[in-house]
Amino acid sequence: MGKKILILETSTTLQKIFAKILSGDAYSLRFVSSGREAFSALFDFQPDLFLLNSGIQQPRSFEIVKILRAMEPFEDLIIGIYANFPAPLDEVFARECGATAFVQLDPKTFVKRVDALAEIAEPKIDHEIIDKARDEFSDGYLFLKTAEILHWEERKNAMFSSLIDLIDNLENIENIVKSFLLLIAEVCEVPMAAIYILENDGPHGYFVSSENMEVKDIADFLTVCQDDFGKVQVNYSDTKIRPKRLATEARLDRFYSRRVRLSSYESETLKSPSDSERFGTVHIVSEGNIMSEKRNFFVSCVRNTAAIFDKALTVKKNMFFEKRIRRAFSRFVPEQIIDSLVMQADDSGDKLGVGETRAVAILFSDIRSFTNISEKNKPDVLVAFLNRYFSTMVEIIKKHGGTIDKFIGDAIMAEFGTPVSYEDNCRRAVSAAYEMREALDSVELGDLVLPDGMKFEIGIGIHYGDVIVGSIGSKDKTDYSVIGDNVNLASRLEGLTKTYGSQIIVSESVLEDAGEAAFSFRHLDDVRVKGKKNAVPVYAVDRSEEEFPVAYKDAYVKGMDLYKQGIWNLAKDYFTKALTFVSEDKAAKLMLSRCEEFIKNPPENWDGAIAFLTK
Repeated sequence: MGKKILILETSTTLQKIFAKILSGDAYSLRFVSSGREAFSALFDFQPDLFLLNSGIQQPRSFEIVKILRAMEPFEDLIIGIYANFPAPLDEVFARECGATAFVQLDPKTFVKRVDALAEIAEPKIDHEIIDKARDEFSDGYLFLKTAEILHWEERKNAMFSSLIDLIDNLENIENIVKSFLLLIAEVCEVPMAAIYILENDGPHGYFVSSENMEVKDIADFLTVCQDDFGKVQVNYSDTKIRPKRLATEARLDRFYSRRVRLSSYESETLKSPSDSERFGTVHIVSEGNIMSEKRNFFVSCVRNTAAIFDKALTVKKNMFFEKRIRRAFSRFVPEQIIDSLVMQADDSGDKLGVGETRAVAILFSDIRSFTNISEKNKPDVLVAFLNRYFSTMVEIIKKHGGTIDKFIGDAIMAEFGTPVSYEDNCRRAVSAAYEMREALDSVELGDLVLPDGMKFEIGIGIHYGDVIVGSIGSKDKTDYSVIGDNVNLASRLEGLTKTYGSQIIVSESVLEDAGEAAFSFRHLDDVRVKGKKNAVPVYAVDRSEEEFPVAYKDAYVKGMDLYKQGIWNLAKDYFTKALTFVSEDKAAKLMLSRCEEFIKNPPENWDGAIAFLTK
């Protein structure tokens, strides 16, 4: 004989359809048309599978399933609730009441779903329990079971109310843990409850227990808890966790008599709402057996609280993230940028430190001839001066929305475009450089002694391009920084300021992004720096258009055009002419000397660019 299926269905038409689609030797069917008739048939027919229509009333199908789950003989019975046109919450109710599955009454798939349920069903019926329950079964018995279910429904409602109150403590996960564990211990009447949970800095354990609990019993319980946690979080299976005992005024010792061994243990996994992540385990232990209704309460409590713990962990992670951002950037980044970065992370869930490619304006600044200055001054004088100098420059960079990446001796490396990017990163970078140059006279030299004939000056190089952004370092020390070939180019441009006699040199990509009309740009040369195959046009940033007269610029530009074509004898005349307007211009002098050298010794494969092969 095939698997026995009991079907509660009031429609004779549907009964005939079932008889047709489930015909054959695989199943033996029996139909009933009321809840009262179904209970009697469950004892007499003892089915392997019970199917009932979600639309059954008085009592409703969901109430019938709840009553069955409260009766020992049918705790594990395979139950399927079906519907032809299900209401919006039917599937939710089916899951909550304890049904094994909810099945859409679709002729194409229904048989397969029933076959799948029948495969689950195992004919392991304890006839003694069935016979005993049959003897007790009556309308009065159903009334008591219904009252018992209503009692537990009230307790569950009270539990849900208590769980909702936990939301008020989202920013303090330890308070949530304490309230949660005490709720479980009190309702399940157990002397000890524990939770192991994965937080930002790794796994943590917490527990509450009776004051009279023996040390060995506590240790044995926590060992089992850690083993079960290790099965869920395999990456931490070998990590020794020292659970924290939470102080409580609740008297759990009334559940600990010492007359009965701690022999019943239950654990349940904390999962994210989508079931995609397991982030903890919850455990209880009891003297004697844990009754089925209390076990069901424990499972329900853990599952319904998982979302709250998931949210609390997210809040704690965001708080930890914000503190780390503010600690890392507060000295070198404008406060509004930090606020924006924190809000961005809250909205998107992004993590600081995840590498990404981003277009960034990189600024390098260096004090001219600082080695010579160092030789003339005592260390304490140098340090005091650098602190004053850095304070001035950092404030200017922050003012324009830049981020200080690092100090390298007397040099400053800064970025515009990370961690927060603007539409005008290059304009901000050049504006900051311009103001840094103008602020040099305001930096107090104090006791600093400059070598004879030396003026306190800086060189600034700026380049704009793609870099890799992220937290870079070791587990002990990490810096939020940028790396890549374009970073090196910015550093090379700063070095060229000494060669061309300009305090600020930028690449063509900076000029294009900032806008040629935004500043007084002046084309200096096309250079091929170390690490770059292609020539890079470089530009000086002058204080104003009047700093270099129009006649000078006209002569220099014409000289550059001829120079790049390799017509050095004519280019020489234009650079000479440029010097008549600005006699001390180092760039024109440099180009003039090159023309004179190339006339005597023409370079091979000339493409108009000069190579700088040193850093």
